Amino acid sequence: MRKQAGSWMIKVILFAIVIVFVFWGVGSFRSREASKVAVVNDEIISVVDYRRAYNNLLDQYRQRFGSSLNDGMIEMLQVKNQALNQLIDRTVLLQEAKKLDLRVSDAEVAESIKQTAVFQNNGSFDNRRYRSILAQVHLSPEEFESDQKNVLLGQKLTRIIMGAAKVSEAEARQWYDWQNTSVNIDYVLFEPARYTDIKPSVKEIAAYFEAKKENYKTDPMIKARYVVFDPEAYKNQVKVDEDEITDYYDSNINDFKTEKTVEARHILIKLDPGANEEADLAAKTRAEAITKMAKGGQDFAELAKTYSEGPTKDRGGYLGKFQQSQMVKSFADKAFSMAPGEISEPVKTQFGWHVIKVESVEEASTKTIEQSRKQIIDTLTDRKARNLAYDKAEKFYEGCFEKDDLIKNAKIFGLAVMEAGPFNRRGPDILGKDKGAFATAAFALQTDEISDIQDIGGRYYLIQPTETIDAVIPELEAVKSRVEADLTKKMQADKASEDAEAMSAELRAGKSFEDSAAVHGGEIKHTGLFTRNAAIPDIGSDPKFTEAAFQLSSARNTTEDPVKGTAGFYLLRMSERKAPAADGFEAEKDNINSMLLRQTQKTVLQDWIDARKADSQITIEKAYLE
Repeated sequence: MRKQAGSWMIKVILFAIVIVFVFWGVGSFRSREASKVAVVNDEIISVVDYRRAYNNLLDQYRQRFGSSLNDGMIEMLQVKNQALNQLIDRTVLLQEAKKLDLRVSDAEVAESIKQTAVFQNNGSFDNRRYRSILAQVHLSPEEFESDQKNVLLGQKLTRIIMGAAKVSEAEARQWYDWQNTSVNIDYVLFEPARYTDIKPSVKEIAAYFEAKKENYKTDPMIKARYVVFDPEAYKNQVKVDEDEITDYYDSNINDFKTEKTVEARHILIKLDPGANEEADLAAKTRAEAITKMAKGGQDFAELAKTYSEGPTKDRGGYLGKFQQSQMVKSFADKAFSMAPGEISEPVKTQFGWHVIKVESVEEASTKTIEQSRKQIIDTLTDRKARNLAYDKAEKFYEGCFEKDDLIKNAKIFGLAVMEAGPFNRRGPDILGKDKGAFATAAFALQTDEISDIQDIGGRYYLIQPTETIDAVIPELEAVKSRVEADLTKKMQADKASEDAEAMSAELRAGKSFEDSAAVHGGEIKHTGLFTRNAAIPDIGSDPKFTEAAFQLSSARNTTEDPVKGTAGFYLLRMSERKAPAADGFEAEKDNINSMLLRQTQKTVLQDWIDARKADSQITIEKAYLE
């Protein structure tokens, strides 16, 4: 319709739509608020609910990843699918709760809201704050309280379902043994890079290119024009009044609180989680001797450089400033009970025995509204400027129907039309760190189609591709160096695999590990003991190696086939398997039980929901299946 907007027929249709909207009160033809995302047993999940769930998930990921969260990560995390699945699960759960005649009273809802920290002021529920916060997220108290009733109803049924989960001591012990068993492995590595004498011929390069030419296809490219609405340009139009400053301060008081921090150093005497009492006592005795030296006046930083076995050793044990929640409990509890300059007695954690010296303490505090004024004004100015920029972008967008409208509207709005390209899916360099998101939006459009408003890097764009350049397969000469490098790597890997297979066959035939390694020029190396979740000494993280290592036993102590790891092809032989210390389980039993119970509860709940979903009628709108 946009492309044919000049047609008299389209104009008649548009006029009819406007008349219908006026008399039926449907609203903007662009509005999708009343449309549905999915239907679960005749109950509609609306676009409004979907957007709310999607935005809540985005906020959670922004808090976790900060500025590193980008469009690529959002796509990889499948946030859209997560939001939709959450809503479907929630709907199924609530439907089952109602079938079971579970109820939540108004008093329960009220008590739940009163106990919500964000609605409290100095530990007590603040009705003014409550209504102010809801207004900021465009919710009425009635809407929020209805949602809260559903949340509490879902929680009631969830507790009943999860109550069926149990973890036995045998399961906890099995998990402890599995997690803490260690192995020592002898291995030979056939590393592709060691075959430096491999050089493909001209004929082999040509044949490889012919077989793999699709791999060398150029990227499709496009050219695009665009206009941008930058909130920075609208800041001079923004005014922030005193009431807004006060409301924001009251509603976001936690943002102006600073937790207590401690600045400290420590000396760590390491202790394996499964260590026996004798090893534990020896480590503690060493820590006590160091404590005595530190309290006797010796320089703590120098003692740390000499005796500490932790990663901060070279920094004199310096940990910097930290909050209580950032350290393991026993360490944090001790550090936060100490005064500046104080040196602790040895403290035990899962890492070993620590001697702590507190350098300084900063008590918790809350900034006053006057101290926070600039921060609040900046925040509200940014927010208002973004709203102004978006409103301008929306007005601009509403005038765009034909391909030439981008240029026409830009003249009316006094905006420059920018040009980009040609560029591939990595985006135009002119957009800097925002180029990937720009390219994603541009490549989703047809030539001359005008995008809807794109929020990219905090600015609003309307994008219009003007030309498409198809991908082509280049001539061999243009990519010969790449082809040769790729073929060389393949031939090196093939040779490494071939030699590893030959050694493997000899081992199966009964030849000794040492003799076979000598024949094939392989050096036998040793890992030393490591557990399943630990890095492999001198190798690092290699899941395939670890998996193969822990499949070995006294009955079958050598791998039957080569293991393709990150560095090449391995042949493994188990040198030693060591069970964890029996007494270590008692120290960790409660934590293991809690962890396994949480996992089991989640599994039981999800299995229950999946079973109910399998018996439900669920339809999802096609646009949300991507």
